Amino acid sequence: MRLIVDVGNTRAKYAVFDEDKIVCHGVVLRRYSSRIVRLVKGKYPVNSAIVTNTSDIGAELMNFLKSMPVFIHLDHNTPVPIQNCYANPGELGKDRLAAAVGAYTRFSGKNALIIDMGTCITMNLLADGKFLGGNISPGLNMRLKAMHHFTAKLPSVPLGLPLEDIGTSTIHAMQNGAVKGAFREIETFIGEVHHKYGAINVILTGGDAVLFANYTKNKIFVSPYLVLEGLNEILKYNDHTISDGSNSANTSE
Repeated sequence: MRLIVDVGNTRAKYAVFDEDKIVCHGVVLRRYSSRIVRLVKGKYPVNSAIVTNTSDIGAELMNFLKSMPVFIHLDHNTPVPIQNCYANPGELGKDRLAAAVGAYTRFSGKNALIIDMGTCITMNLLADGKFLGGNISPGLNMRLKAMHHFTAKLPSVPLGLPLEDIGTSTIHAMQNGAVKGAFREIETFIGEVHHKYGAINVILTGGDAVLFANYTKNKIFVSPYLVLEGLNEILKYNDHTISDGSNSANTSE
């Protein structure tokens, strides 16, 4: 079995895969990432692991991962089944790369637009087996928090999706501006990609994906585990180079 871990800005997500089947998965706050060790250790016969991170990995979790017979800490030198065409491959967030690999596998190599709605919103284009790049903008909660933080009088507002298009209160006006404004930004980008590349698969992931899935009229796929699925594929892809039992194909920190 394989242990897959994605440590993001706010949360750490994990899954145990038996080949391509998820047998266990969960999410913990990043600062409590050590809980993953206690949730997995001794309960599943895990013998290989991969991790990607956009923020620090706790020492207890990292030591557990490194104790595996096979371990990969994903970076830009790790072999992957797609071509990374980013101008500086080392700058590309590895969660974005993993999601692209997940989409590449899900759609059998066909073109895809991957939209990840988490702390930030990333929109990434995969065409002809190549990661071409994309856009990054503030996530929904970040937009609301920024308006409160950088102004003197705008309140702290919860995430919400008002029914009316024109806000009749400050709270609804802020929610419309942040949430529906982001949705229209995404819709516009989908339209631009369709215009340039024709029919393309659009796949959503991330904590706020369901909100947009219920809003858009575009045909889309929702995959909450896309990054984890992509990491599993990368670990499988590297099996031939690390099957000799050496501790790691890549252990950079």
